[in-house]
Amino acid sequence: MGERKLIFYDDARHYHYYIYDPPMTLAQATATVDAVAGTGVDTFVWGPGLGPTVFYESQKADVFAEHIDIIGDVASWRAYENSMDLINRGLDPMVLMLERAHQLGMDFIPSFRLTHSSDPNAVDNAHNWRFKIDHPEWVLKGDSKEDSRRNSFNWIYPEVRQERFEILEEAVNKYDLDGVELDLTFDPYFFESYEVEANMGILTSFLKDLRKMCEQASVKKNRNISIGARILPSLKANNDAGFDLVKWVELELLDFLVPNVYSHIPIDPNFKFDWVLDICAKKSVKVYPALGSVIGANRESYAGLEHYRATAAAYWDRGVDGLYIPWFPWPIESEHRQILREIGDVDVISEKSKRYYVAPKHEANMRFGHESYLPLELITGVKANNQSVKIYIAEKSKFSKVNLIIKLKESTFRDEMEIVVNGKVCKFNETNYTPLGFTHALIEIPLDRNSLVNGDNQIGVGILSRPEKLTGTVVLEEVEISIAYPNATI
Repeated sequence: MGERKLIFYDDARHYHYYIYDPPMTLAQATATVDAVAGTGVDTFVWGPGLGPTVFYESQKADVFAEHIDIIGDVASWRAYENSMDLINRGLDPMVLMLERAHQLGMDFIPSFRLTHSSDPNAVDNAHNWRFKIDHPEWVLKGDSKEDSRRNSFNWIYPEVRQERFEILEEAVNKYDLDGVELDLTFDPYFFESYEVEANMGILTSFLKDLRKMCEQASVKKNRNISIGARILPSLKANNDAGFDLVKWVELELLDFLVPNVYSHIPIDPNFKFDWVLDICAKKSVKVYPALGSVIGANRESYAGLEHYRATAAAYWDRGVDGLYIPWFPWPIESEHRQILREIGDVDVISEKSKRYYVAPKHEANMRFGHESYLPLELITGVKANNQSVKIYIAEKSKFSKVNLIIKLKESTFRDEMEIVVNGKVCKFNETNYTPLGFTHALIEIPLDRNSLVNGDNQIGVGILSRPEKLTGTVVLEEVEISIAYPNATI
């Protein structure tokens, strides 16, 4: 495989082992890799289990849920039965997936989680494993009962690190992998909060050992085995977790980094990953930012083709090495396949319709440094230039049709309102204003293409005054810029 441009992740659970009733057919066993065949995906990343446990045959890791006799939910039961059925038929699930990926011209990389917060006392939990149950003395206590770090393993203990290392070592030496990925964004807790600073070198040493092991396996197998990591969206969040990213890059302990958020993964052209590009600029470490999939603070919908085109264009424009798809709708249908065919090539998407979207804040993401401007409470009487958001646009052509679309809560057209784009006041009237029920309104304004710049654009909204007797705060909830090319085929 040459240079990676489009990496697709499948977690093997939600859209695969959890959904098929056992026994799986061979076609079902490779369904997720087959679903992206013939698109632009060049690398398939597989999360081969829950993290502490796996869905393949292993001497070093527990097979998912094998430590319990009774399974209380159907998804976990399916995953266990499907895994064991394939293994008992002499069909190692990891082999099935990697061989199929290679047949279809894709690199294959399993993604391993290094932590998990299952309670060691929950012995009947399908998400637990023997090593955790046997060693409650090695788990994190946290700063309170609500602390998210509680019950993850504490990496100050060599035995904890050795258990994870042996699972990686077995996979690298047993299978014809093209690399391994470490998912550092799932439960990113490796130390007590007061222990992090003194133990910043622990994960660095772990990576040094992993690099040495992978290099030895690469020579033995005569194939390059790369190492990548999903990382948190800000340098501070990574440092706070004990990830010395600057040193890792300086020592080139990793081959690629995936700036990412876990769980709520928005489509976000404004995702601030430039700091990763900066620290990798003079090294061989590649940067593949995660391209999210959801619209809205509560996952109101999945992003469509135009959103993916816009976000991909913004990422390519900022100098990324490739794109990473961490979560994708299922089943993969015609529009999704078109997304995957297009977004890996900036020339293909350059003059096609797009929707640039400002992702809203999400509390879980903000804890790890994912920044957003929305929602924005508009203070009555404050001018638009002083209440603004930024939106990244990557359009070189001047022959496009452009609309600004904003969604407001608690507004009325009788408000004296000002909207500016890059300092220029936009003209609009009541025909641009559409009430949405009794709480929201949509304003759509055609823009002069020359009012936008390639890069960050400042969109300001001001409520200069409100009708007599009307108080309350107007909230700017959504901002989008739609781009259309009149002569584009799609």
